[in-house]
Amino acid sequence: MKNTGIAIISLVGGLIIGSALTMLFAPQSGAELRRKIKDSIDDEINRVKDKLNEVEEQIEEARCRCEEN
Repeated sequence: MKNTGIAIISLVGGLIIGSALTMLFAPQSGAELRRKIKDSIDDEINRVKDKLNEVEEQIEEARCRCEEN
């Protein structure tokens, strides 16, 4: 479980860094670039929150199954 968390964090970090670097090298105004970076980071944060909610639900389901046995 610990390795899964590290992998998820690494993946999300890589996605954020890759998105930011892509936007930095694209020709556009500073304000537009900052808005795009903020939107990308917000999207990634929402994806991570959704994934964490899924994991929490799976843990709760497993806990309930263990209590039934």
